[in-house]
Amino acid sequence: MVSERLLNIIMLIEVALLALAVSLFFLHGVWLHLTARRMDRLSKTGRESLARLVMRGIVNVEDIEVLKNLPPDVQNITVLEISRSLSGAGKERLRFVAQQVGVVDRARALCQHRRWTHRLRGARILSGLDIPDPLVLKLLADRHPAVRAQAAEWAAAQPSVEVISAMLELLADPATQARFAVQNALLRMGNVIAGPLSTFLETHSDRAAGAGLRVAESVAEPRFLTSALRLSHAENIGVREAAAKLLGAIAGAEAAARLVEMLADSDSHVRAAAASALGRMHYWQAGSQLAERLRDPRWRVRREAGLALRAIGAPGTLLLRRALKGDDRFAADMAQQVLDLPEAAAG
Repeated sequence: MVSERLLNIIMLIEVALLALAVSLFFLHGVWLHLTARRMDRLSKTGRESLARLVMRGIVNVEDIEVLKNLPPDVQNITVLEISRSLSGAGKERLRFVAQQVGVVDRARALCQHRRWTHRLRGARILSGLDIPDPLVLKLLADRHPAVRAQAAEWAAAQPSVEVISAMLELLADPATQARFAVQNALLRMGNVIAGPLSTFLETHSDRAAGAGLRVAESVAEPRFLTSALRLSHAENIGVREAAAKLLGAIAGAEAAARLVEMLADSDSHVRAAAASALGRMHYWQAGSQLAERLRDPRWRVRREAGLALRAIGAPGTLLLRRALKGDDRFAADMAQQVLDLPEAAAG
């Protein structure tokens, strides 16, 4: 049987351990509080010095020294904070200061670290500073999706053919985060992507081609027409749907003729996209075919066909009013809904 003395000793040990744990938590909280106050004070000093250097455009040695003496984390935070509100000459001065105090060199070293969190941090700093560097190509092929996504954002400021080609290959990235970041970065680059993207679409037919078509829609140059027509026959439904949207953005007789054919596609998403594209083109010649789609078994197709008829003007409105008096209640119902829409909503 356990003695009372032993139980008392055990209880004392437990109380002592509990008191130690509470003390450690308290001391840790105090340390965090003091560290946060110190970081706030240093950050404020860094922001003031950096603001003077960037806004005045004069290299003040004292301010440079102040920044050099700050902890690396404070330097990084300060530089990234102010980079969000700068562009042009201000961003150029910020890059100079960051180079002088060692932020850029440390960021490049982080980009080559074995831990992905360090690589992500390095890419984020260089991206915030818009610094062109071949490292971006290496990080676009990084094994971690978060790093690839950050590299894509960084690459948006480096629209070379090599960088754009590397990003286009990521349009089929299995990680959603990286894939969306690549599409967003390509869209931000503007018309400069047209040449490499046209070449890419000529040689792809898979999911990457669908993503490429969605990017091409924002540029909508005639050079994409051949690829859009070819991909409108693809087996993948998403690719055909994206091709229909691109054809509507490009417009023209060939695009319209193919879109009319796509109104009879086996998939409702493709039929709806084709109807919407014809409405976007204001292609009144397809009025009778769009009116026929008001009888489609799928609601989304009927809706897009009705909106397209409303968009093409008087001929479409006439066909919608005719559908009101027809024997198909689904067509009549959709025609009534579209005609009742206010002008702004219908457009």
